Amino acid sequence: MKELFLRALFLAVGVFPLFSQQGAALPVKTAVLFTNGVGYFSREAVVSGSGSLELYFNTKDINDLLKSMIIRDLDGGSITAVNYSPREPLGKALGGFSVDLSVEAPLTGLLRQARGETVEISADKKYTGAILSTEARPVFSGSEDPFRDVSGGSRDISREEVFINIYGDAGLQSIALKTVQSIRFENPRLRQELEEALRLIAAARNTEQRSVSISYEGSGQRRVQAAYIAETPVWKTTYRLVAGSGNKAGKHFLQGWSIVENTSGEDWNGIHLELISGMPVSFAMDLYQPLFNPRPFIPYALPDSLASQIYDEGFVPEGPAGVEANSLSRMDSEKELSEAPAFKSRRAAAPAPISMENLASSVSAAASGAAAGEFFRYTIENPVNLPRGKSAMIPLLNEEIEGEKLSIYNESVHARHPMNGLFLKNTSALNLMGGPITVYEDEIYAGDARMENLAPGAQRLISYSLDLSTEIISKSASQPEVISSLRLNRGVLLVTRMLRKEREYNLINRGEGSRTVLIEHPASADWKLVEPSSAVEETGSLYRFRVERGAQRDSRTLVRVVEERVLEQSIGLSNLADHLILFYRNQQSASPAVRSALEKLAAMKNELADITRSWQAAQNQVNAIHQEQERIRANMDSLDRTSSLYQRYAEILSGQENTLASCSQTMDNLKKQETEKRKAIDDFLASLDVK
Repeated sequence: MKELFLRALFLAVGVFPLFSQQGAALPVKTAVLFTNGVGYFSREAVVSGSGSLELYFNTKDINDLLKSMIIRDLDGGSITAVNYSPREPLGKALGGFSVDLSVEAPLTGLLRQARGETVEISADKKYTGAILSTEARPVFSGSEDPFRDVSGGSRDISREEVFINIYGDAGLQSIALKTVQSIRFENPRLRQELEEALRLIAAARNTEQRSVSISYEGSGQRRVQAAYIAETPVWKTTYRLVAGSGNKAGKHFLQGWSIVENTSGEDWNGIHLELISGMPVSFAMDLYQPLFNPRPFIPYALPDSLASQIYDEGFVPEGPAGVEANSLSRMDSEKELSEAPAFKSRRAAAPAPISMENLASSVSAAASGAAAGEFFRYTIENPVNLPRGKSAMIPLLNEEIEGEKLSIYNESVHARHPMNGLFLKNTSALNLMGGPITVYEDEIYAGDARMENLAPGAQRLISYSLDLSTEIISKSASQPEVISSLRLNRGVLLVTRMLRKEREYNLINRGEGSRTVLIEHPASADWKLVEPSSAVEETGSLYRFRVERGAQRDSRTLVRVVEERVLEQSIGLSNLADHLILFYRNQQSASPAVRSALEKLAAMKNELADITRSWQAAQNQVNAIHQEQERIRANMDSLDRTSSLYQRYAEILSGQENTLASCSQTMDNLKKQETEKRKAIDDFLASLDVK
C-alpha cells in the first residue's frame, strides 16, 4: 500500500522514479552527453532472485528507448522480457468492445447498444428486465387526456420525456429516465468491458509518461543494467580569456566551462558524467505507435443457386487432358548485424592551475580529455550531483595557451578599421569545442569573440573589438586587357589574353607603437596571385597577408596586391575579317613567324577577293545585257522586219551575243581561279603550326 501511495504521489507531482518489486531503485549511474542533442544513459541496480523492474519514461522518449535500449543481467542471470503499454489508437482499442465508447454518447445511446441485456434499474423502486428500447414521449401538464379530441379553446402545452422500456418477470415496464438513480448490468462480462474501456479512455488523457517493465530470472544478488539513448539539451561551452601583455605577450590564460542541463525528470546523484564533442548521426522513428496495414475487403463468394439443366448429346474426346501443377518459390531473407567500432582513446594529463592574475587560482579544471574514435571525450573526474530541472557550469580547462596579438582587416567587416584579435594556438591537450569567448585585457573587459572547434596543436583567429589606432584606405586599380601570346595551328588562331587587377591597402598609424596587421584579401577563382608572391595563409575564399605597421604616429605603409588571370581563345582563320587579321598581326606579342604567316594569309585573301570581285563584275555585265536585249526584242515586235531600225536592232543583238559568250568564258575562268585560290588558302592554313 505504501508503494502504491508513493507511486501515485510521484506521478501527481511529475517525478518519475524507478521501482522494482523489491522496492530497489534503478538510478542513473552514467550520463554521456553529445553535441547533437542526444544523451546515452546507463542505469544499474542490484537485484536478488527473480522479479521485475518498472521504469517510467516520458512518452516522447519511448521511441528512442525502443530503438536503442540494451539490457543486461551482469552476474549470471537472464532478462526474460521487456513489457510496455502500446500506444494503440484509442478508437481502434475501443472498437473491440461490445459497447462502443469511442465517441461520447448520451445514456440513451449506450442503452440502445445494450438492447437485450438484463439490467437492474433503481428509480422509485427497483426494476429488473431486459432492455427493449428507449423513447421520447410527450407528457401533458394537468389531468388532460392526451388522446381526447379537443375542438376549439386552449389546451396545456406538452413536453417530451425519455423513457426506458424493459421486459422482465413483471412484463413490459416503462421507467422515466428522470427518475432513474442507477442502472446496473447483470452480465459480468459486459461490466468488465465497460470498466476496461473507461480505463483506456482515462489512460489516453495521460500522455506524459509510460511504464516499461523489465523481467529477470536468476538466483542470488546480481547487477542489472539498462542503457539507452534519449533526447537531451545540447551541452555548450564558454570561455574566458585573459590576454597577456609585457613579457607574457605570447602567453594567454584560457578558462573553459561546460553548461549542462538536467531535464530528465529525476535527480542525478553522484553520476559519472562524460561530454562528447562530436556529431553522431541520430534520428527519431515512431516505433511506439502500433502500425496497421490496411487490407482490401473481399466479400465471401456464395455459390449460385442450381437450376434444372438440359444436356446435349456428348462425344468421346481423342485423348485425356492433363493438368500442370504450379510451383511456388520461397525467398529467404537475411539480416546483417554490424558492430560499432571500438573507441580508441588517449589520456591527457590533468591541467594544473596557472597563476595568471587571480583567475587561475580560483578554479581548477574538473575534466580530462581523450580522443574517442572521430569524437573527443571530456570525462568529469568527480561524481556529479545535479537536481532535476537544474543546470550547472562545470570547468573543463584552466591553463595557459599560446597566441599572437594582432589586428585583422577585412574590408567587408569594416571598411576603415581592422579588428583587435588573437591568433590562438591550442597548446593544451584538450580538443576545444566551439563557443563564445569573453576577452579581458589589462584587467578590464575587452570584448566578445567566437571560436569554432580547435584540435590540440591547431591555430585559429579570433577578434573581439575594433582597432581605432589603425586606419586603412583601400582602392582598386584595374589594368587593360593584354594579349600575351599568339599561335597559329591548323587554321585556328590561339589567342592568350592576360587580365590583371590590382588593389592597394594604405595603412596609417593613428596610435602609438608598431603593430602587426593581418590583411584578409578576397581570393577569386581562376586568378593567380602575382604580388606578393605568396600569402602567409590561405582559406577557401581569402588570402591573408602579414604587414608590420610602422611605430611612428601617422606613418604610412603601402601594401599592393596584384592578381592575374589567363584566358585562352580559339578563332577560326578562314572566316576572320581582314581588319582583325591586321589587328592581330600588329600585336607586340606576335612573333615574326606569326606576323609573316598572317601577312601571307592577308595577301592570299586579298587575291581571292579580287577574283571574286572580277567574277561579280562579269556577272553584272551579263545581267545588264540581258535586260537590254529584252527591251530591244520588245521594240522589234512592233517593227517591220524590212525597216532599217529593225535591221539595226538585229546587228546590236548579234554584237551582244558575242559579248555574252566572252563574259561566260571569263566567268568560267574566274570561277576556276576562285576554287584554286580557296584550296590554296585551305592548304596553307592546314599546314600552319607557328608560334
